[in-house]
Amino acid sequence: MIRNLSVGAKLTKKTTSEEKNTEEITELDLVDLTSAFQYYVQNSPRKLNNIAQQEIGRLVRWIGPEREIKTITPSEIGSYSDEFAKRTSTDTAPQKVAYIKKFLTFLKINELSSGNLASHLRMKKSNVGKITKKLEETKGLEINLTEAGYKDYEKQLKDYKTEMPTLAEEVRKAAADGDIRENAPLDAAREKIEMVNSKIYEIEAILKVANIIDSSSQGDQIVIGSKVTVKNHQSKNNQEYQLVEANEANPLVGKISSVSPVGAAILGRRTGDEVTVSTPAGEQVYTIDAIK
Repeated sequence: MIRNLSVGAKLTKKTTSEEKNTEEITELDLVDLTSAFQYYVQNSPRKLNNIAQQEIGRLVRWIGPEREIKTITPSEIGSYSDEFAKRTSTDTAPQKVAYIKKFLTFLKINELSSGNLASHLRMKKSNVGKITKKLEETKGLEINLTEAGYKDYEKQLKDYKTEMPTLAEEVRKAAADGDIRENAPLDAAREKIEMVNSKIYEIEAILKVANIIDSSSQGDQIVIGSKVTVKNHQSKNNQEYQLVEANEANPLVGKISSVSPVGAAILGRRTGDEVTVSTPAGEQVYTIDAIK
């Protein structure tokens, strides 16, 4: 239940430079998180913008609106960092973290919390930033996938998303077990959830711009998506490949990249053509026997 915050409130000002412009509650009983949040919004020295209120509100809902402030633990704030990282881009994260930290600092200064919770809210370095930069550099370029490759990405995405609730529960359990500063299971769980979250972000971005190619409409010429049978003149063996883009390549299942030595040599060729490929073992000569 939210209290009438205007009753019994007496405000003074901190005088130290570090706590300048921060209001101190001396005669106000704020026990639950919602009451403190509402008071903070209404009495902040500077009016909070909508983004600040939204971010602090998310924290309040995640922990529990009626939660007693004194019972909030550092490990819970650490776990919220992982939740925060899942839904926040690297461009906006620093400012959003700052909004939440100011609120947590407000709780500490006014002795509402049982410690400095703000120090446990961190913005970990993530692969998401690198992925974002990589995708920005290739913006406007098509990512060509075979139909099978597209479906494989869809399956991976579904599997990763299915895994997330289990990983989140592992983080919660690990966070509740002992000192979070020396908690190897917690660190491992957080690293795992960060890796999975990065993969989800990457796959979603790929599928958003992917172009499913139809190799059957390209006649007898080898294109991305073509399945090719070639004969190695040196070994006399026939080998089957499917030519794909680099992001779909998997030599273990016969998918070779169009920029690999063999892939680059056969791209655009026709049945009966001979190609010479330079390899670490020397030059290899192939004849293209069939194109599907």
